[in-house]
Amino acid sequence: MTFVGFDLHKRYITACALNPAGEIIAEMRQLSTSLEAVLAWLGALPGPVTIGLEATLYWEWLATRLTEHAHTVRVAHAFHVKLIWQARAKTDPIDARKLAELLRVQLFPAIWIPDLDTRRRRHLLRGRAFLVRERTRLKNRIHGHLMAENLVPPGADLYGKGGRAWLATAPLSPVLRAQTERLLTLHDALTVEIVGLDGDVKRAAKGNPMVKQLTTMPGVGVFSALFVQAEVGSIDRFRTSHELAAYAGLVPTTRSSGGKTAHGGLGKASNRWLKWILVEIVVTLKLAPGPVGTYYRHLLRAKGKPKAQAAPDPRHRACRVCGGPRRASGSARARSPRRRTSSRATHDGARTQRHLPHSTPAPRHPVRCAASTSSVSADRSAAVRAASASSLRQEGPRP
Repeated sequence: MTFVGFDLHKRYITACALNPAGEIIAEMRQLSTSLEAVLAWLGALPGPVTIGLEATLYWEWLATRLTEHAHTVRVAHAFHVKLIWQARAKTDPIDARKLAELLRVQLFPAIWIPDLDTRRRRHLLRGRAFLVRERTRLKNRIHGHLMAENLVPPGADLYGKGGRAWLATAPLSPVLRAQTERLLTLHDALTVEIVGLDGDVKRAAKGNPMVKQLTTMPGVGVFSALFVQAEVGSIDRFRTSHELAAYAGLVPTTRSSGGKTAHGGLGKASNRWLKWILVEIVVTLKLAPGPVGTYYRHLLRAKGKPKAQAAPDPRHRACRVCGGPRRASGSARARSPRRRTSSRATHDGARTQRHLPHSTPAPRHPVRCAASTSSVSADRSAAVRAASASSLRQEGPRP
């Protein structure tokens, strides 16, 4: 058994090979990044060979090619490697040996590697999202040019037929007119590419049962459903929906020590693409009936709109809702729970059934609750004082 650590760089790879006893049997400071050179260097080592590298630069390409040549490849999170093994002296040979040593002692912080189809689907969907963002930036810049000239576009779509006709006659300065025309040319070119990618997305989602299931949720379309499926990958690697929410970065940080606990904002270590698409989904999902919408309306009444929109818990709940259907079968729409009933007695002693609401109503305003409590206490005190005065009048003065 040989353990190999690869420290990847743009122009070369630093490699180190260890035997089971931890002795260096081969080392290369600047190995060529070509596949032929890497395979030739690995072929001279005693087998079987286990290779460890960090998830950086061209790790996907290298891991895929080495796996095709029957090599065992494990990929580590660079930040986790730094937490496990942090030295004062940091050089390329030390980093390569560190990866090989972590493999040998079975402390290598390996990550889940998606299959080739999932990686290709991620590249397709992320590429479309990038083009849409660039088109949005162009639109915002055009609106900025109009605002600079104190021009307000009509209510119609500025990039539709009517909006283009108004924009062609808008009294812009010569410089801003030329800039706007260039931006519109880029906008139209990006729109053509986005439409072409939309066709690829629809073909990839055709016949996908998971996409069909996720699109039954409010706010989830074909693109969003396929995006969530590609970013999550294998749902079996998450034991609970809470772990899925933590992977998406929708769980607040917690620091607890010495009997003191503090909760902070959302952590930065997450799948930023999955976090982004879930935030886009919850914008529509919070307005639809269901647990996410109920909780959002509760926050809206209790804390106001700014805090309700910024609260991470609705996004956390949306992540759990999206993760739940992937384990179960059937529609992703929440099934209506059985109505709870309670009985009450009528004037003739018969028992009648009344339906209780599905969700617990939001608590009353704390100020009103305090005012009602104080008023009840004041009424009780007045009643006690009146009863005491009445008893004194009946008994007469004491001797």
